[in-house]
Amino acid sequence: MVTQLPPAAELAYDLSAWSDDARQRLHARLRDAGVTPRWRASTLVVPATSRVDVDRRIAELTEGRPASDHDAPAAPPPGWYADPWRVTPVRWWDGRVWTGFTAAPGPERAWFPPRRDAGETSGLRGGGLALAGFLLAEALAVGLALGAIALGASRHSPGLLVASQLGLWAGLLTACVLAVRRHGRGSLRELGLRRIGSRDVGVGLVAAVIGRIGTVVLVAPFIPLLPNRTVRTNGFTTQLHRDTLTVLLVVLIVTVGAPFVEELFFRGLVQSVFTRRWGARVAVFAQAGCFAVAHYQVGMSLAEVLVTFLTIAAFGVYLGVLRWRSDRLGPGMVAHAAFNLVAVVLVLSLT
Repeated sequence: MVTQLPPAAELAYDLSAWSDDARQRLHARLRDAGVTPRWRASTLVVPATSRVDVDRRIAELTEGRPASDHDAPAAPPPGWYADPWRVTPVRWWDGRVWTGFTAAPGPERAWFPPRRDAGETSGLRGGGLALAGFLLAEALAVGLALGAIALGASRHSPGLLVASQLGLWAGLLTACVLAVRRHGRGSLRELGLRRIGSRDVGVGLVAAVIGRIGTVVLVAPFIPLLPNRTVRTNGFTTQLHRDTLTVLLVVLIVTVGAPFVEELFFRGLVQSVFTRRWGARVAVFAQAGCFAVAHYQVGMSLAEVLVTFLTIAAFGVYLGVLRWRSDRLGPGMVAHAAFNLVAVVLVLSLT
């Protein structure tokens, strides 16, 4: 979200990347347009009331300069970019030239979504695609696993593990890609996917610690209900003690692949769909419920279902809040990865 900056008495355009000749030509054009320019070295200073005229003359010269002399990368797609003249945080690039439309990032969101209002229902359509993608993911996971077994793979081999995970991820990623192409502009950035920065890493690690402690406190009263075994014997725990390659594969799956794909699908697509339909607050809880249900395993006891659902759903709510707060998936991906890594370390140490 962007908002217009408050007016200022003067504007300063940083034109240090321009040649002396280009700055002289701009000076002449501004004088012809009735604007009195002042210069501080290579910085142009003009009255704020002259912004439209100044932006137009700068855009004209920018468009006429050789590609190697442009202030922006050659032919980037239209969008908001860092202002090359440093007048405002961002400026609109129309695909050919910089325009006079400037904006600043909107106010930081609160930690918890407000009740539904018109400003919080701008998610992406694609509920049918999300459901179809989930069903396809499950079908591909089972199908590829059965195919691997038919080819001679054992039920706890690394090959079977990789095959089932690839099938699962293929279905979820397909739903995300089709949703942004059919109902958006074709970019996964619409689902919050951005390059992970240092701030994302810091926030995510802190969130993982808080999330892990919080979920342990939440499910502690229900631990006595579990069967008399420290760790449930499932595919992952069995494979974790086979060999180094299997351990490495499992760690990569739960700390890299799963956080990336699951955050993109559940916090990206599913939460966006629910936000559009029912608002941000409902979306945070609804996607967490879907996230928890997706972690059900055949053969679980009622107590195991309860503990698993509470743990995953609670952490899913937390990840949903991170997604809403930051408007990006990076913090949640890091938190998800660290949260899973703690579980792997515990399994290795306790079994």
